[in-house]
Amino acid sequence: MLPRPSPWTWQRQLGGFLRALARDDRGMTSEHVIWIAFAAALALAVTGLFGPQIMAAARSVSFR
Repeated sequence: MLPRPSPWTWQRQLGGFLRALARDDRGMTSEHVIWIAFAAALALAVTGLFGPQIMAAARSVSFR
């Protein structure tokens, strides 16, 4: 009969992976940061311009 794995094994593995990932910043270049900032600015601009219409449309939805 095989021993049962600890229920905390996957959490320990995930924690180790996330800690290693946080220390490894080789993939984050300046270009990635600029693209992320551009996408965030675009999302904020769209929300600022169309926010009231989006909220009005959301309020007018009725479920049967």
